[in-house]
Amino acid sequence: MLNKESKLIGACGLNCAACNIYQAYTKEDVEAQRRIAKSLFGENTTIGPEKITCEGCGGRLDVHWSSDCKIMQCARETKLVTCSQCPEFPCPNLKAFYARGYEKAEQNALKQREIGLEAWWKSQQI
Repeated sequence: MLNKESKLIGACGLNCAACNIYQAYTKEDVEAQRRIAKSLFGENTTIGPEKITCEGCGGRLDVHWSSDCKIMQCARETKLVTCSQCPEFPCPNLKAFYARGYEKAEQNALKQREIGLEAWWKSQQI
Protein backbone atom coordinates (compact mmCIF):
# COMPACT_ATOMS: atom_id res chain seq x y z
CA MET A 1 0.00 0.00 0.00
CA LEU A 2 0.98 3.62 -0.29
CA ASN A 3 3.35 5.03 2.29
CA LYS A 4 5.25 8.28 1.86
CA GLU A 5 3.43 8.93 -1.44
CA SER A 6 0.10 9.16 0.38
CA LYS A 7 1.04 12.64 1.62
CA LEU A 8 0.81 13.76 -2.00
CA ILE A 9 -2.82 12.73 -2.41
CA GLY A 10 -5.04 15.68 -1.66
CA ALA A 11 -7.83 14.98 0.78
CA CYS A 12 -10.25 16.42 -1.79
CA GLY A 13 -8.94 14.21 -4.59
CA LEU A 14 -6.34 16.50 -6.12
CA ASN A 15 -2.89 15.14 -6.96
CA CYS A 16 -0.66 17.35 -4.81
CA ALA A 17 2.41 16.26 -6.77
CA ALA A 18 0.96 17.96 -9.86
CA CYS A 19 0.36 21.28 -8.06
CA ASN A 20 2.55 24.20 -9.15
CA ILE A 21 2.89 25.42 -5.55
CA TYR A 22 4.07 21.99 -4.36
CA GLN A 23 6.48 21.66 -7.28
CA ALA A 24 7.99 25.13 -6.87
CA TYR A 25 8.43 24.68 -3.12
CA THR A 26 9.90 21.18 -3.17
CA LYS A 27 12.25 22.06 -6.03
CA GLU A 28 13.27 25.24 -4.18
CA ASP A 29 12.46 27.18 -7.35
CA VAL A 30 12.32 30.74 -5.99
CA GLU A 31 11.54 32.25 -9.39
CA ALA A 32 8.54 29.92 -9.81
CA GLN A 33 7.40 30.80 -6.28
CA ARG A 34 7.69 34.50 -7.18
CA ARG A 35 5.65 34.00 -10.38
CA ILE A 36 2.97 32.11 -8.43
CA ALA A 37 2.74 34.87 -5.83
CA LYS A 38 2.27 37.46 -8.57
CA SER A 39 -0.32 35.39 -10.40
CA LEU A 40 -2.30 34.82 -7.20
CA PHE A 41 -1.97 38.22 -5.55
CA GLY A 42 -1.18 40.64 -8.36
CA GLU A 43 1.90 42.09 -9.96
CA ASN A 44 2.57 44.51 -7.08
CA THR A 45 2.19 41.98 -4.29
CA THR A 46 4.36 42.22 -1.22
CA ILE A 47 3.95 38.49 -0.62
CA GLY A 48 7.36 36.97 -1.15
CA PRO A 49 8.28 33.61 -2.63
CA GLU A 50 9.01 32.24 0.85
CA LYS A 51 5.24 32.26 1.48
CA ILE A 52 4.54 29.97 -1.50
CA THR A 53 4.97 26.65 0.28
CA CYS A 54 3.32 23.24 0.49
CA GLU A 55 4.31 19.62 1.02
CA GLY A 56 0.89 18.19 0.14
CA CYS A 57 -2.12 17.41 2.31
CA GLY A 58 -0.20 14.80 4.25
CA GLY A 59 2.83 17.03 4.73
CA ARG A 60 3.76 19.45 7.48
CA LEU A 61 1.04 21.94 8.35
CA ASP A 62 3.50 24.77 9.02
CA VAL A 63 4.29 24.90 5.29
CA HIS A 64 0.91 23.78 3.90
CA TRP A 65 -0.59 26.20 1.41
CA SER A 66 -4.06 25.92 2.97
CA SER A 67 -3.38 24.72 6.50
CA ASP A 68 -6.88 25.85 7.52
CA CYS A 69 -8.58 23.73 4.83
CA LYS A 70 -11.66 22.11 6.41
CA ILE A 71 -11.52 19.20 4.00
CA MET A 72 -7.91 18.35 4.83
CA GLN A 73 -8.49 18.84 8.56
CA CYS A 74 -11.46 16.46 8.49
CA ALA A 75 -9.47 13.78 6.65
CA ARG A 76 -6.64 14.08 9.17
CA GLU A 77 -9.04 13.93 12.13
CA THR A 78 -10.71 10.79 10.76
CA LYS A 79 -7.29 9.28 9.90
CA LEU A 80 -8.09 9.04 6.20
CA VAL A 81 -5.70 9.82 3.36
CA THR A 82 -8.52 11.12 1.18
CA CYS A 83 -12.22 11.85 1.38
CA SER A 84 -12.91 9.14 -1.19
CA GLN A 85 -12.30 6.64 1.63
CA CYS A 86 -15.03 8.15 3.82
CA PRO A 87 -18.44 6.50 4.10
CA GLU A 88 -19.99 10.01 4.07
CA PHE A 89 -18.41 10.89 0.72
CA PRO A 90 -19.25 13.38 -0.69
CA CYS A 91 -20.05 15.58 2.29
CA PRO A 92 -21.49 19.13 1.96
CA ASN A 93 -18.03 20.74 2.37
CA LEU A 94 -16.68 18.61 -0.45
CA LYS A 95 -19.66 19.27 -2.72
CA ALA A 96 -19.23 23.02 -2.19
CA PHE A 97 -15.51 22.76 -2.98
CA TYR A 98 -16.13 20.81 -6.18
CA ALA A 99 -18.77 23.35 -7.25
CA ARG A 100 -16.17 26.15 -7.07
CA GLY A 101 -14.36 24.84 -10.15
CA TYR A 102 -12.61 21.77 -8.79
CA GLU A 103 -14.27 19.21 -11.04
CA LYS A 104 -10.93 17.45 -11.59
CA ALA A 105 -10.66 16.77 -7.86
CA GLU A 106 -14.18 15.31 -7.92
CA GLN A 107 -13.35 13.12 -10.93
CA ASN A 108 -10.21 11.90 -9.16
CA ALA A 109 -12.10 11.10 -5.95
CA LEU A 110 -14.77 9.17 -7.85
CA LYS A 111 -12.05 7.23 -9.68
CA GLN A 112 -10.31 6.51 -6.35
CA ARG A 113 -13.54 4.99 -5.04
CA GLU A 114 -13.96 2.97 -8.22
CA ILE A 115 -10.48 1.47 -8.58
CA GLY A 116 -8.92 2.04 -5.17
CA LEU A 117 -6.41 4.56 -3.93
CA GLU A 118 -3.28 2.61 -4.83
CA ALA A 119 -4.41 1.90 -8.40
CA TRP A 120 -5.46 5.51 -8.82
CA TRP A 121 -2.06 6.74 -7.58
CA LYS A 122 -0.26 4.43 -10.00
CA SER A 123 -2.41 5.82 -12.84
CA GLN A 124 -1.20 9.34 -11.93
CA GLN A 125 2.47 8.52 -12.39
CA ILE A 126 4.05 9.67 -15.63
